Amino acid sequence: MDAHLHTALIGSERIRFYERGVGIPLVLIHGMFGDHLDWESVLEPLSESNRVIAFDLPGFGESSKPRRDYSEELFTQTLEELLFQLGIDNAILAGNSFGAEVAIFYALRRPQSVSKLVLVDSGGFREIAEEERRFVEERFSESAIASLTPEINAAMFAPVFNSPSKTSTRYLERQNEKLRRPDYPAYAYALSRSIRLVMNTYLLDRLQDIQCPTLIVWGEQDRVLPAAQGHLALSRLREGQIKVIPGCGHAPQIECPQAFLDAVQPFLRETTEGTPPNKTST
Repeated sequence: MDAHLHTALIGSERIRFYERGVGIPLVLIHGMFGDHLDWESVLEPLSESNRVIAFDLPGFGESSKPRRDYSEELFTQTLEELLFQLGIDNAILAGNSFGAEVAIFYALRRPQSVSKLVLVDSGGFREIAEEERRFVEERFSESAIASLTPEINAAMFAPVFNSPSKTSTRYLERQNEKLRRPDYPAYAYALSRSIRLVMNTYLLDRLQDIQCPTLIVWGEQDRVLPAAQGHLALSRLREGQIKVIPGCGHAPQIECPQAFLDAVQPFLRETTEGTPPNKTST
């Protein structure tokens, strides 16, 4: 991994990213509480046919964690500048959960720069009531996140996976390692502001404006965001497909990497001509 890790300077902030492979650029965007390692199990296979870039969003992973507004504008501008520095003017974007929302933001902002979208257990397809929004923002306030413990993490991250495994154990270990990082207080701030953004984001009515072919991938046993939300999103897309992965939870690329690759790689190879709209398969 280390041989393929790089750092870009965007303004005064550092953005950490993984890059490997040649071909059509494929940008991977992690979800909340994540970083580029959320894609670790699929990076090498995907790089056999694509130029893969997996980056840590601002506020996450090894990227800078400034004390500022974590907004749609920040995330899209960061991605735009990163791709500019890498000489990429057109790419496939793939995001998981919150990362899928960022991918949608970017596809709506720069439609000419996105050839395809892969939305993996995406957020943003449900309107959040004010009472629920206030509850979640309080539960995940800066001070609450700063006070997380391994015991709280174990309960909080259990729903990400369909069932306990070595993979889920390793994921939890990585989350607990973050608690000991010197930049954890800055991370707690970034998380709280990013969660606030998610709670105020509703994208279902904007999906009709996405111009590129879109693949929705969903874990059938997702306990964070039910698969029904993926089917609802499909109905709003101009040109969409859905793949539901049996026995898998909220992060298929982590929990079911081979099934994830089987769902995604044919879509990556497809030409844009002749792709049937709203083709549904499971």
